[in-house]
Amino acid sequence: MSNFRRVLSSGLNKVLELPAGLGCRIVALPQIASRLDAGYEKTKRQYARHLPAIGGNDRAIVDGLRTNGVFVTSLEQLNLPSAEHFLQQADALERQHLPLRRSFQAGAAAIMAHRQIYHWGLHGRLLDIAENYLGVPVGYDGINVFFTLADGRESGVRLWHRDSEDRRMLKIAVYIHDVDEGNGPFQVLRRRIPAYDHLPGGRLPGLTQHQLEGALPDFDMARDVVTCTGKRGTVVFSDTASFYHRGMPAITRDRYAIFFNYIGRVPLRPFRCERSMISRAQIHQLAKELPARQRDCVLWRNALPLVARILPPAPTYSSM
Repeated sequence: MSNFRRVLSSGLNKVLELPAGLGCRIVALPQIASRLDAGYEKTKRQYARHLPAIGGNDRAIVDGLRTNGVFVTSLEQLNLPSAEHFLQQADALERQHLPLRRSFQAGAAAIMAHRQIYHWGLHGRLLDIAENYLGVPVGYDGINVFFTLADGRESGVRLWHRDSEDRRMLKIAVYIHDVDEGNGPFQVLRRRIPAYDHLPGGRLPGLTQHQLEGALPDFDMARDVVTCTGKRGTVVFSDTASFYHRGMPAITRDRYAIFFNYIGRVPLRPFRCERSMISRAQIHQLAKELPARQRDCVLWRNALPLVARILPPAPTYSSM
């Protein structure tokens, strides 16, 4: 990209970010924030009696999320009926993109062509786990298919960061390749960073490894960070809003992983959502194919108050 196009693109993105920035400032106003928080707590209390029953491994996942913000399992242990077909679709999507040889996320056409991957995230058991962890009706905010080149760069989602869409979130990452410390495992910081815990408006900075260590002078990688390595088919459940996390920069081999995103049906900052590459029209198209419960999760925007539906979402970036 030429310097002129890069500057033009940067300027356009800043303009497109303005509505979301305004929304963040509005929900951070003390009188509005207190009302929103009260409504959220009321919804949790009222919904507690309606939470779906879970047990066994699914209960262990929720308990692990509450304790550490992360839980690592596998497609085999989850034993969902469509797992093998899911991996076949993921392999087909990878073959389609192999010639590109760069870090990026798959676009709308690829996701729509392999919609079974999108549908996998709507399995009833996964929604049950999400609702039990979030404590409120769940919204399904789509998927992100990340191809990470082994270039060692510390940028984008490879910086330590927290997601700002909601108070609490759930992401489920599925590794399509074996992942070790050389090709970009997902990492979660177990502890808080006091200086960044209560910044207004969701303005949570991204940090390099050096900046993270500066913010936590007694930082210890082995003690403070969960590094989620694993074989093909490893599944990582994590709360990406409550905990700093990153994709560790890949060095030795490329990484290919798919992320499934879950928020409350009425998230705190809906204008920070919709970060998958598919459009609202495509989402409505996918929703037509689904049972009622899954359709409601996909069309979570229908539950928003009118004022929250007016603000357009922040722009989505295809590069990492």
